[in-house]
Amino acid sequence: MSDTSDQLKRDIKGGLDDLATLRDEIRLKVHLAGMEIKDEWRKLEPQLLEVEQAAAKVTEATREALHDAVAKLKKLRDKMN
Repeated sequence: MSDTSDQLKRDIKGGLDDLATLRDEIRLKVHLAGMEIKDEWRKLEPQLLEVEQAAAKVTEATREALHDAVAKLKKLRDKMN
């Protein structure tokens, strides 16, 4: 396996780990959040499942989708703080 492929797999694994951590953190906080945050979470959560399922395909597009999903979760988390 090439170094590029190994790096891509590591990046996807790291992205999935970040996604899971952020998702769990936000789920704990969302019940205390205002309606705006709850609505945003309801829209974002199904996208997370799609990204997690797509991660089975080790591609650059998967890495980019994970990066985007993690960025969205961080933005939502920051709104909650």
